[in-house]
Amino acid sequence: MEQGVHLKKAEDLYAYSCTHGFGKGLNRAWGTNSFRLVEQAMDEDEFAFLTFIGLHRFHSMSAHQRNFAYAVTNKRIMMAQMRSFSRTRMESVPLNAVLNLSFDNNASIGIAKIHLANDAICVGLSQESVDALSKRFTELLPVIQQYAQQLPPMEN
Repeated sequence: MEQGVHLKKAEDLYAYSCTHGFGKGLNRAWGTNSFRLVEQAMDEDEFAFLTFIGLHRFHSMSAHQRNFAYAVTNKRIMMAQMRSFSRTRMESVPLNAVLNLSFDNNASIGIAKIHLANDAICVGLSQESVDALSKRFTELLPVIQQYAQQLPPMEN
């Protein structure tokens, strides 16, 4: 199963997140600049097919690393943040390192959780965004699994 969305440019990555209700971040400039980090870090043969914005490493409304831009590519999940004075933060996780994805929607905020062998990355989102994102991840699960199987095995 081939996914038809192939995003590479920061403006397109940001527009996809906004258009689909997956988060807008602080403002357009912040979103575009954060997704530009993703664009610059992508391999030549890499593209994103899902993007979103949320509160990185979310524990509570007062304990998180602020908004990050997330891109699910044909190789990995990329997480980037443009900070003041051109400081940046960047993480990525190969698709074949992801053990599970879960979504919770409680009374105040939604949580997307990326489960890894020795870690779990929690992302805080609005209730509407987590509902929309959960639905889209469910639709894309076969595509994500297909891309993960094409990657070299993880080293222990």
